[in-house]
Amino acid sequence: MQTFGILLCGLAGSVALGAATAASAGVLVAAGDEWTLSDYAYGAPYQTGTTAFVQDLATTFGGSNYLLLTGNGNVPTGQLTQLTSQLTSLGKTVETSATFSLAIASGYDAVFHFGQGLTSGQFADLDAYVSAGGDAYVSLGGGWYGDAASEAAAWNPFFADYGLVAGSTWFTGAGFVDATVTQGPAGATNLIWGYGQSIDRLPDGNGVSYVRGSFAGGPQDVGLVGSSQPLGVAGVPEPGTWALMIMGFGTVGALMRRRRTTWVAV
Repeated sequence: MQTFGILLCGLAGSVALGAATAASAGVLVAAGDEWTLSDYAYGAPYQTGTTAFVQDLATTFGGSNYLLLTGNGNVPTGQLTQLTSQLTSLGKTVETSATFSLAIASGYDAVFHFGQGLTSGQFADLDAYVSAGGDAYVSLGGGWYGDAASEAAAWNPFFADYGLVAGSTWFTGAGFVDATVTQGPAGATNLIWGYGQSIDRLPDGNGVSYVRGSFAGGPQDVGLVGSSQPLGVAGVPEPGTWALMIMGFGTVGALMRRRRTTWVAV
């Protein structure tokens, strides 16, 4: 079985490349389920884990101006009140949009996506946004493309540029299931999970397993959330502990408080 030391190799070492390199691109965080930051995720027994996860995301992303995308009816604006409240308490200004484009995202330090289907043009816009310094949280599992294999097929060409890969099967069954966090931000103990799929590091990629978890009855120790900068930006350091990785995420987030580029709509 693969050791976690091999999986935890990415952003912590990117600091060694220098501030100029780190500032040239943002961080992509990809989750395999769209419910993980919803209001349901702030209920028992998930509240402690969700709060710790969001705190860590805010530290990783930094900045102050966040956009929540609300185009997926599964997770409407009304299901994002607790997330909005926590981000606001952390000093973030939070706005929403039902659509995504490069022009819309340009004024924000970070964009949060909740399972919406994206067109090929929107994938290109998302890549351009992150490559130019924007931070993004994206989530799968919404069934927008029909089934898990189709969803993975839609996302994996994009993820490949970040050294990540989505699994082609959903787990677990319908309804919400408790995922026990086995590796992740300090204090993250449980995450809510619906019809989601795995997010892991490609063998030759520079992504990391941001959060891993186990489910009663399986699967065990599977990637739930992955993270990466675009390939060619972040280096691959020696394997370290998760505590070092969290420090690395936070440092990269601090370094990437950058001048915003003036965007031109495509």
